[in-house]
Amino acid sequence: MKPPFSSSLLLILLPFIVLVIFLYTEEFSCILCQLGPRVSSQQHIKKNKEKLPFAIGETEKGCDIFSGKWVWDENRPLYEESECPYITPQSTCQEHGRPDKDYQHWRWQPHSCSLPSFNATLMVETLRGKRMLFVGDSLNRGQYISMICLVHRLIPENAKSIENDGNFAIFTIKDYNATIEFYWAPFLLESNSDAAITHRIVERVVRNGSIDVHGKYWKGSDIIVFDTYLWWLSNFSILQGSFDDEVKDIVEVSTEDAYRMVMKSMLSWIKENMDPKKTRVFFTSMSPYHERLSKTIIFPLLV
Repeated sequence: MKPPFSSSLLLILLPFIVLVIFLYTEEFSCILCQLGPRVSSQQHIKKNKEKLPFAIGETEKGCDIFSGKWVWDENRPLYEESECPYITPQSTCQEHGRPDKDYQHWRWQPHSCSLPSFNATLMVETLRGKRMLFVGDSLNRGQYISMICLVHRLIPENAKSIENDGNFAIFTIKDYNATIEFYWAPFLLESNSDAAITHRIVERVVRNGSIDVHGKYWKGSDIIVFDTYLWWLSNFSILQGSFDDEVKDIVEVSTEDAYRMVMKSMLSWIKENMDPKKTRVFFTSMSPYHERLSKTIIFPLLV
């Protein structure tokens, strides 16, 4: 049986898989301590109290997580679609009649190392007192939903809630004083497609130098995961000035120049607003050749 590289679901899942790899840090290495006395676990948490959330710890030498292959895993999927009430209707493949489930069993296996299995209990504990925020388009919304689906069964019904407020979707874990959030900003900068619901616009316009329009809502995050990719495949224009201007100065630019503009704005915003001693920042996207090569790019941003 060959891996279904053409499956759009795999393209959506791979960024999340690799993100989890980065999240498995020195803090996560205490998974075995959960089997020991409770005092040992508390001591470990206290010992690591000063660490960055999801800071990258030691890894196996020579391990390239981007070089590997898909392998069949009978222990997958980690959750069933029917078990998670938070999946958006457009993502419910089984409910909409997809007859096969083989695509749910593939796992990414690097050539030179093994990856730890996801541990939902440890994830929730590591998120204690923290705010995890996904920012971007529907691809990152999928990662946000996947994260919720992976951990929600551990949390009693009266100890969790989900709320949609404008561009925000917020999942709250009350007893842990933690949130997992998604913020809709498909181009990161202000655009005419920023409405969380009615954003399907043919001629998309992105406003230059406008990242603070959305960025003011991202401040205070402990873990922030940016993505902007999918909508850059369509035509759009760059607005110089304001959407409120009576006469709008709109220019056509190449996709490469526009994407470069957004990336520079994002990096500048991170340096000005994110505390490197407190916050972990990630960026996830896909290569331009993803439809043929099924490549995914994700890397932590150094601030």
